[in-house]
Amino acid sequence: ALLPVWLILAPRDYLATFLKIGVIVGLALGIVVLNPELKMPAMTQYIDGTGPLWKGALFPFLFITIACGAVSGFHALISSGTTPKLLANETDARFIGYGAMLMESFVAIMALVAASIIEPGLYFAMNTPPAGLGITMPNLHEMGGENAPIIMAQLKDVTAHAAATVSSWGFVISPEQILQTAKDIGEPSVLNRAGGAPTLAVGIA
Repeated sequence: ALLPVWLILAPRDYLATFLKIGVIVGLALGIVVLNPELKMPAMTQYIDGTGPLWKGALFPFLFITIACGAVSGFHALISSGTTPKLLANETDARFIGYGAMLMESFVAIMALVAASIIEPGLYFAMNTPPAGLGITMPNLHEMGGENAPIIMAQLKDVTAHAAATVSSWGFVISPEQILQTAKDIGEPSVLNRAGGAPTLAVGIA
């Protein structure tokens, strides 16, 4: 925090920009080439705001979600201290701000595609909190210790219960599908993995 912007922030962000844009373009090309099937229906029975992931009407919650920190002014707060110091000319601010908005929207579209190509049952199993599934997650940090067999047995039990709960909502999924997905991505479990990053990773994988 004590280092000047030109010494660390400018060169770091300059190099990171190529990496981020490269990954985004690579994901977009992968989606176009593979042309994956969208498995999530355009509308579910939770359009009325009674879904397991959130409660309430879709509007205005949808706009708050998409706009993210821009609604609260957080983006303006943090950008006001750094962005001006990175600009060679003040007139570049509009190009950078508008371009960043378009790039973020592009990422959001790919995240939406990634969430839509995985099985709806798997999506809800990943993103619904344990309380919503009626389960208590075992301590996965002990998987490599002497309690590993016990933890694995508990994990199979909660996975079966989670699969039954999600299936009762109309999105049929088996415990084997959940466990196999976790195995495919090298994780002990995909339950209680809410958020865009895990969903994007599983969907793209």
